[in-house]
Amino acid sequence: MLDELGEDNVKEILSSFSCPMNTDVENFLRYKAIEFSKRGFAKTHIVYWETEDKKENAFVGYYTITSKSITIERNAVNSREARKLREHGVFNEKTNDYTIAAPLIAQLGKNYTDGNDSLITGDDLLHLAMEKVRKVQNEIGGRFAYLECEEKEKLIKFYERNNFKFFGKRQLDRDETDITGTHLLQYFIML
Repeated sequence: MLDELGEDNVKEILSSFSCPMNTDVENFLRYKAIEFSKRGFAKTHIVYWETEDKKENAFVGYYTITSKSITIERNAVNSREARKLREHGVFNEKTNDYTIAAPLIAQLGKNYTDGNDSLITGDDLLHLAMEKVRKVQNEIGGRFAYLECEEKEKLIKFYERNNFKFFGKRQLDRDETDITGTHLLQYFIML
């Protein structure tokens, strides 16, 4: 998108994004997404809704994916999951945990500008992010993805309804100032 439209045009598009329920999601897109993309840290994907005749479209949301590794404690998973983690990662007997490479769905947000949030569900937006993860993993391998979220009941229910499984908590970094609380919940999914 940067190459096609140029940085100034992309900034203008991104500045139209509004997510009043989550300033971290809004601020990332507006102030960090372009730099993260240029530096190769993470790629942000803009989602548009369009009419069947393709005459109208609207910026409805975005997701950001990056490559990371995660550590999952053995007691956080069942036997089947443990077997798959062992196949795709490394088990540390001393610490009783698995380390695996997995894409992180780092950001996921609907655009509330002009009511655009009503044009896509959170489930559909997450599904688009998961399809991108599957496409990448079909090329490079891998069976897992993960995400982190604030400890809010609505988010917990949303991710668990979409088959993500809780595996731990991560303390907030010093620069994560737009997030409520002291930690983020971590969830993984086996694909």
